[in-house]
Amino acid sequence: MRNSKISAYDYWPTITTDVTQSIMAPQTTRHTLSLIFLSALAIRWGYDFVLYLTMGEPGLRGVDSYYYLQHCRSFAEQVAAGSIHGWQWLGIEPVIMPIPTWILASGYFFLGPYTPLAYVLTQGIVDAGTCILIFRLAQAIDPRFAKAAGVAACINPTQIVLAGFVYTDSLFVFFTAMFLAAAARWLRGPSWPLAVATGIGLAGAAWSRIVIAPWIPALIIFLVIWVVLLHRERVRGYLAQVATMGAIAAVFLGAISLRNESQFGTWSLTSETGYHLFGWIVPLVEQAQDGTPWAKTYDRMMERRRQLYPQGGTGPFDESEQFTRIAKEEIAKLRAESFVKAWIFGAAINLASPAIILSPPILALPKTGFYATPGRSMLEKIWNFLFRSDNALYAWTLNLGVLGVIAIRLIQLRGAWAVLADKKNLVAALMLAGWVAFILLVNGPIASPKYRLPIEPVLAVLTGAGWCALRRPNAGA
Repeated sequence: MRNSKISAYDYWPTITTDVTQSIMAPQTTRHTLSLIFLSALAIRWGYDFVLYLTMGEPGLRGVDSYYYLQHCRSFAEQVAAGSIHGWQWLGIEPVIMPIPTWILASGYFFLGPYTPLAYVLTQGIVDAGTCILIFRLAQAIDPRFAKAAGVAACINPTQIVLAGFVYTDSLFVFFTAMFLAAAARWLRGPSWPLAVATGIGLAGAAWSRIVIAPWIPALIIFLVIWVVLLHRERVRGYLAQVATMGAIAAVFLGAISLRNESQFGTWSLTSETGYHLFGWIVPLVEQAQDGTPWAKTYDRMMERRRQLYPQGGTGPFDESEQFTRIAKEEIAKLRAESFVKAWIFGAAINLASPAIILSPPILALPKTGFYATPGRSMLEKIWNFLFRSDNALYAWTLNLGVLGVIAIRLIQLRGAWAVLADKKNLVAALMLAGWVAFILLVNGPIASPKYRLPIEPVLAVLTGAGWCALRRPNAGA
């Protein structure tokens, strides 16, 4: 007769169906997260030190880095002189948000000339934390995908390369991954801690890069619709949690508006809008329309500005208004289909371009840049840039990188299918797809792997899902 005493092993298949409910899961998960974090940190710090030892401080600086360092050093000097008061503690430059300002200024206080190195090493820690949050995001979608997604983030070239620059992007992506992971888990099972975590993620992202501002009301509306349609029996409690997310983010956005009003006399969140339209959108849309090189349109518009405003602007927001007025005049002359064409090309290039071309050793190679590459159409320009480069090493690096990106995108397509195979993922998948669409829409025709970074948490999850599905077909139908 069979022993009627049932051991725990008889229930093992049931227990392990959901990793997060397994008795051994916390210990196993902590071990996995430790490995992911330490491995990611070692890769990023190793990359940083190689650049610093071989290229010096210039190996850690991109185009915008000089601007960030200059203004944050000025902020640190004013703090030391005791001349910072009130809302100025959130920064004295409208383009740079408080969190990167404080980190860089702290570097100047304690480390002086080593601030760029200290900053990128700090970003290495932050980005290793992003890998943990990506693991949690994947875990909210399907625990089977979590480990592979964490590993994908750990070795992701886009994250590694950009974490090595004195930029604000890696800080932004950390908070992006935080609100995505918290919101995805909240959609699975709403709770106050997850609602607060989502709000903090949105607020932290806004205090790293203000570009997220339009996304916040869109997300709140999406979550309200989800609650009203699917959770009518708990609508009041869940809506209170959604309101809390929005309130936390609104307080932090409001602080930026107050900072700008106190120092520049405007409630606007950013002074970048005008130049974005003037320096990028108009020239790139015109290029898509008739093949006019970006530089030619840009120079023509700058001449137009010198004629209209020979004295320049009285401040960053006044200059933004000048740029906006000129850009609107030019936009009225462009065809609607040219905007669509420019956005499609921009999104395609952003998704297909390899991050390795941004790495300083490759970036420093003598070559003709993409926007300066000749071509009667965008397709001809892309072809010439890929296959008629004036630097063979750069061309080989670029093309091999593109092949690698294409391979990863195919895995991610399989991953998307695996995610959508489970109907329980539909709402979270819509949120993630909305975030990807928002970033591609905001960046528009501006093409660079740098502008793809905010969607890398989603892409890493799809990579993990695709890898699991290819190895174990039953991981996704």
